Amino acid sequence: MKFNIKNPPPPAILCKCCANQALLFDVCDFNKSPIKINLCGIPIYYYRCSFCGFIFTCAFDKWSNKEFSHFIYNQDYIYFDPDYLKIRPQSNASLLRDSLKMKQDLDVLDYGCGNGKMLEILSQDGYKIDGYDAFNDKFKIKTSKKYDVIVAFEVVEHISDVFGTFQEIFGMLKKEGVFLFSTLLQPQNILDIGTHWWYIAPRNGHVSIFTQQSLRNLCQRIHCDYEVFSFNENLHLMFDKNHLPHYFLGIQ
Repeated sequence: MKFNIKNPPPPAILCKCCANQALLFDVCDFNKSPIKINLCGIPIYYYRCSFCGFIFTCAFDKWSNKEFSHFIYNQDYIYFDPDYLKIRPQSNASLLRDSLKMKQDLDVLDYGCGNGKMLEILSQDGYKIDGYDAFNDKFKIKTSKKYDVIVAFEVVEHISDVFGTFQEIFGMLKKEGVFLFSTLLQPQNILDIGTHWWYIAPRNGHVSIFTQQSLRNLCQRIHCDYEVFSFNENLHLMFDKNHLPHYFLGIQ
């Protein structure tokens, strides 16, 4: 594992969302997850942006996909995220099919589709939906296609290259396309609880923890016309305000 535990991390670095100063925030063990297991003795340092509040670690920035697959997304991952295999794909498919009233003629991409279960469910219902996932050989090839809707459920908290990934996603959208994604925003008392918050979980691969302000700043940094709307603390929509889709997805 490419951890350097001999040299301390720098006290301040640039925020991955807005490029302002981020200071050391807190530290936890690599094995921290919502499931309690023994500590492994490897410290994971998290930073917090003093401007937008974004919390992140750089511990995995130089990891290859092979290392992520070996140390995090391995055969034990289901133990730390039991909803991954069936429950979450089924609920997300219902969200897209029912609440969003998704039209069957839209081109949809599931970015970070995992095992492809949601694709299977929606494809059987007649929807045109593709999948991409860098950690699944079946879905690791990206298409040059442009999409009406790109979804990413419980994905963006796993990415180290935040700016690059969001930029890539926007580049795959049509002018009137929208990016719908889920990630849990920080609670108001995050300064008090620090890395004790359950969602900060390096063993689960949770390396990027957002605020609404950090999402807004990230949007604006990619393109001044991009906006973000949060339906709730977990579900968010990004779009170009000059090209609102005629099929604008509304969630009740």
